[in-house]
Amino acid sequence: MEAISSIEFILPLLFFIVAFVYSSVGMGGGSSYTAIMAIAGMSTLVIPMVSLSLNLFVTTIGSYNYLRNNHGKLRIILPFLISAIPFAYVGGSLNLPREVFLWVLLVLAAACIWYL
Repeated sequence: MEAISSIEFILPLLFFIVAFVYSSVGMGGGSSYTAIMAIAGMSTLVIPMVSLSLNLFVTTIGSYNYLRNNHGKLRIILPFLISAIPFAYVGGSLNLPREVFLWVLLVLAAACIWYL
């Protein structure tokens, strides 16, 4: 039997904390999932799809609650859903080398920080 590393216990806890904090302000936390997995040394082939899936899961729950409580109109949101979901999966399925992926991640993170 293989020894289970501590990272296998820490990642789900970190993902839960990120999901809780980001969802409390109406976001999904995809960038944080990506950063956590990159720091943990996960494969760049796995990071985009896991991050996207977690982000979609959290935002779907939030959107459902938002619409259920009549805070939005589906006819206004539907065009964004129809276009965003397929293109997010296309972007998540791009196969970039690890160095390129990490540089793009760094540049995007720096751009977001700069403009905030």
